[in-house]
Amino acid sequence: MARCEVICPTTVAESLEKISGINENVLFLNGGTDLVIKLQNGQLKPAWIMDLSLISELNFIKEVEGRIKIGSGTTFAQISESDLVRSAARCLSQAASHVGSAQIRNRATIGGNIANAAAAADSLPALLVLEAWISIAGPKGSRRIPFSHLQSGGVQGLQEKELILEIDFPIVQTPGRTGVKSAFGKIGSRTAVSVARLNMAALLECDVEEQRILNSRWAVGALGPTPFRIEGLERELQGRRVDSLSAEEIADYLTGVVDQAIPGRASQEYKRQAIRGLVYDLLADLSDDYQP
Repeated sequence: MARCEVICPTTVAESLEKISGINENVLFLNGGTDLVIKLQNGQLKPAWIMDLSLISELNFIKEVEGRIKIGSGTTFAQISESDLVRSAARCLSQAASHVGSAQIRNRATIGGNIANAAAAADSLPALLVLEAWISIAGPKGSRRIPFSHLQSGGVQGLQEKELILEIDFPIVQTPGRTGVKSAFGKIGSRTAVSVARLNMAALLECDVEEQRILNSRWAVGALGPTPFRIEGLERELQGRRVDSLSAEEIADYLTGVVDQAIPGRASQEYKRQAIRGLVYDLLADLSDDYQP
């Protein structure tokens, strides 16, 4: 690895102050489960590395005014074990529990997963269906943007020397007879520690008495440069009765999504079949009454 300078701030304010005084490129490091490998094999050659792991104010999970807030330095082990996340954002809890091995989950952070922006990152489809927002700070100031805008890149994407501070998303309110449930599924080459060959998150908001879908959100990853919402399917399902959901119908729709996303790719036929299996798994998980 090329020689570089390492700094270890203990507060966000200190990190921003140091960033402002550096004219060369800076790489942020926290869990390091992906970045250390890239540093060792020479993919990344930063002039400076800023280790964020000592900044305790970036490590938290809390509820504030109807929103769940998670610090960027929070590990996937903490997220998967959080009763608050499990009850308010089940898909994110499940996604966190699927990240790598237990050792990786103890080190890898949600901020790093977002910043690394791997197409197969497990937390990203869950953040899309939760309609998460990201708070960011850098030498030019602070901003808060929808996660969907952040991952689209360009001027709204993560800029040079910008630091992810926290992730927040609304707790979907369930007044009266409305119920909400979300789920995450993944297919990899091995069951426990593999990178996803395909992953998906879904959220259903239903009228419990009428068993009718009021709203749904679906997002898929490892099917293009970035995970994306399947808005056409969301429109198709709005107003449908839960007991009328057909796994075959939804699987057919998503097979078409695969064909549009990766036409002619070597993995196309595999993912056409894989996404069908994910549909059955997610529907069974989302509805206790659902029978495939």
